[in-house]
Amino acid sequence: MIRIAVCDDFQDTVAQVDEYLSEYQQLRDRKLDIKSFFNAEDLWEHLRKNHCDLIILDIELVKMNGVELGHMIREKLNDHAVNIIYISAMDTYDRQLFDVQPINFLPKPINKDKLYDTIDLAIQLIDDRNHVYVFKNKDGSHRIRIKDIIYFESFAHDFMIVTTNESYEFRANLSDIMNELSEYGFIQVHRSYIVNYDQIKTIKYEEIITSNGSSIPISRNKRKEVREMLMKFRGDRL
Repeated sequence: MIRIAVCDDFQDTVAQVDEYLSEYQQLRDRKLDIKSFFNAEDLWEHLRKNHCDLIILDIELVKMNGVELGHMIREKLNDHAVNIIYISAMDTYDRQLFDVQPINFLPKPINKDKLYDTIDLAIQLIDDRNHVYVFKNKDGSHRIRIKDIIYFESFAHDFMIVTTNESYEFRANLSDIMNELSEYGFIQVHRSYIVNYDQIKTIKYEEIITSNGSSIPISRNKRKEVREMLMKFRGDRL
């Protein structure tokens, strides 16, 4: 799931970009979580609490402009990972945009094909960078390579993430984990377990043996779904 924020103080522009993004989802068969904003202040408040992968941002906003917001994202949030596409009816911002390091500048009216090409580039960069799972616990923020995750195990409101090197406890929501990782081959085999397909060593009727020797139960009501998912992932990797 790619999280995209669109921000422009003209509702028609936001509506147009949203329409283009909806079409993009169907054309590329890629899930996008799209949120719309009409001023930099509201977008800033959102970014302070939520991660975003891509921002399509107008420069000429009323109070705080897009360049100022870009600097705040890079400097105050220390976020150099989020990709920014600037849009503008003007073309005199080259020097101001340099420090923000956007991946592209698109003039208005927005050309759909150029927007799609830029989103393709952004998603390629995101995919390269997002082969890590990011979470926080009492010890701080952690970035774990997805391929190193063996499984997740839940305990009430807490989760344990077991990797090839060590384990961590943190708070999370099972549905959020699945929304983020299902496309990487993670399967919920039990209400308490999510397993990485690439870390499965042996598959039995009632259990899965992972690469570290752990035995993960497959719940009765999940067996058919798990078999179908295993067949799907096996076919995708042939």
